[in-house]
Amino acid sequence: MNLRERLAAANRLQRSRAFKIIATALLLLAAVAVFTTYVVRQTAPLGISDGPRASESLAVAPDEELSKDQTEARETVRSALQASENAIERVFQQQSDWKSVGFGVVIVTAMAITVVWLGLGLTYLALLGFAALVGFPLARYEPTAGAGQLLLGIVALTASFTALLQLVRMLLGHAGPVCAIAKVVLDEAVRMKISLVFIVILMVGLAALPNALDADQPLRYRVQSFMSFSTGLSFWTIAILTLLFAAATVAFEQRDKIIWQTVTKPVSAWKYVLGKWLGVCALNAVLLAVCASGIFLFVEYLRGQPALGERAAFVSFAEGEGGLTEDRWILETQVLSARVTVENDPPFTKSSPEFVSGAEQFIQARQETDPQFGTAPGERATIIDDLFKNAITQYRSIEPGERERYVFHGLGKARDRGELLLFRYRIDAGSNRPDEFYDVSYLFSDGSQLVKRMGLGFFHSTTVYPTAIYRVTDEDRARVIDDPEMLRELEKLDGALMLDVINANIESRMANPSTITFPPGGLEFSYRVGSYRLNFVRAMVVLWAKLAFLAIVAIWAATFLSFPVACVVAFGALLAAEGSGYLRTSIETFATSDREGNVEVFNLVASVVTRVVAGAFSLYGDLKPTKRLVQGELIPVSSVLTGGAFIAIASGALYLVTVITMRRRELALYSGR
Repeated sequence: MNLRERLAAANRLQRSRAFKIIATALLLLAAVAVFTTYVVRQTAPLGISDGPRASESLAVAPDEELSKDQTEARETVRSALQASENAIERVFQQQSDWKSVGFGVVIVTAMAITVVWLGLGLTYLALLGFAALVGFPLARYEPTAGAGQLLLGIVALTASFTALLQLVRMLLGHAGPVCAIAKVVLDEAVRMKISLVFIVILMVGLAALPNALDADQPLRYRVQSFMSFSTGLSFWTIAILTLLFAAATVAFEQRDKIIWQTVTKPVSAWKYVLGKWLGVCALNAVLLAVCASGIFLFVEYLRGQPALGERAAFVSFAEGEGGLTEDRWILETQVLSARVTVENDPPFTKSSPEFVSGAEQFIQARQETDPQFGTAPGERATIIDDLFKNAITQYRSIEPGERERYVFHGLGKARDRGELLLFRYRIDAGSNRPDEFYDVSYLFSDGSQLVKRMGLGFFHSTTVYPTAIYRVTDEDRARVIDDPEMLRELEKLDGALMLDVINANIESRMANPSTITFPPGGLEFSYRVGSYRLNFVRAMVVLWAKLAFLAIVAIWAATFLSFPVACVVAFGALLAAEGSGYLRTSIETFATSDREGNVEVFNLVASVVTRVVAGAFSLYGDLKPTKRLVQGELIPVSSVLTGGAFIAIASGALYLVTVITMRRRELALYSGR
């Protein structure tokens, strides 16, 4: 039997039902064995002390006589210490967390079973064996380690992409024009040079990215850098591919008259557009699933590497097992986390009586010298907007030696759950010279204080105990029970944190030389509400929804425009949607009048257009899944549903417009030239 006959026999074997059933059973047994072995090995002690907690020693004994103030002080210290102990325990539990390994086992097993039932079990086994024989020796030899890891990454990603693509093609095998068109779109994606180039770039770039990480950097920076660049690379590469490919698959069919073969079947316009859209969305789902799996598994791999100051993962040089380094602490509590962020609300709004009165007085004072001031259409609203911006800036500014109180509502859950707070703050002063440092004092609700020597223009962070969050007691309510207004104000403070900021060092009584300003977002508290894993899933869902919207934009543009013009329109929509958040922020400081109060027409028109564009894509831009994921911020389900509903409605409306456009086209007369 020659080689060709042996290969044919192996192909018949891997396509037989008996082989598929046996291989599936073996894969499931292997997955169960691997996962069980891991769980058994991780049932050993976590390395933290099993003795009594330090917080328990501070509990007030029944026979211990203490004054009320002493009891409250000890309870405050005990609560703060207990919050720290719980947070440290949670970090060590990540060392033996079965969810990450379980998720990885499920991904690999599901992919392997998919390959088996596609009739490619032996083919992929041979491919992986060849990659292992070549890639692993290269990866273990230091001079060629980068090339070996790159080869293994490319093989794994390409094999996953091919298997998932074949699976989706099989799922689209249902009879009907919509699925048939979608299946043809997937075939075009592999055959068309435009899409093939971007797919290759995506696979090679994602596989090469881990080798670009600096091993000398702290682990938290490596994880953040990889998550940021890999997620951003995946989305933007797939987004550009989506726009080009979606426009090409429609425009080229019209240009080359291939569409005649479709519409003469006959296939209605709505089925044709839906099939194209479904095919592009399916391609996006395959690419995003491959990228997401690779990103998640490599992040978990990095998580198991030694952090700065550790001789092994979760084992510090200084304290051994049970000791946490700063690098590990920040990684587990700030990066690989899902946190809710709370910013302070200004004590006034644009409709507050005190602000409205002040704005009216300003306008009347200016009208005494200029009777036409604020009388032109739209000018009055512009003036009020500018006054409100100035008032907010003034509220965020503190002069030397002065203090300002900022109230943060909505922290009651963190207090009740005993979660440590992450306090992030940044100040600006003058031109933010890098050689200047300011001493700023922060006074919290529970009497604790922080005096921080700060650099200008960048964020600092500090851990704050949940005891700083105000709790309204029954005694507090009893004191104001006869005053309904005071009682309402008191209830508003329940779960709030009052922060007094002093532009001076209260210990040395030295004031800073100039005014400090907190930029938007420059004062915030956050607390942990969950793991980053579900956050990661939600981020991928949002990214896929965005790609679906971009796909229908490109298809719509290609129905009545040539390929180059359709690409310009589609890319313009992408830039407007992704930049809507920046536009909305920048327009807050964009002046529409000169120093004398005269309206500048060009600036006013630019401001109106910018507001319309930013407002149209506001929900799209507010999602920011990649930024939130990398910074450890929670992507709420409500935001996903709201943003998803907006994208679905916008996509549905654009789909109807595309169908109407297709129906009005005289395709038989279209030459594309």
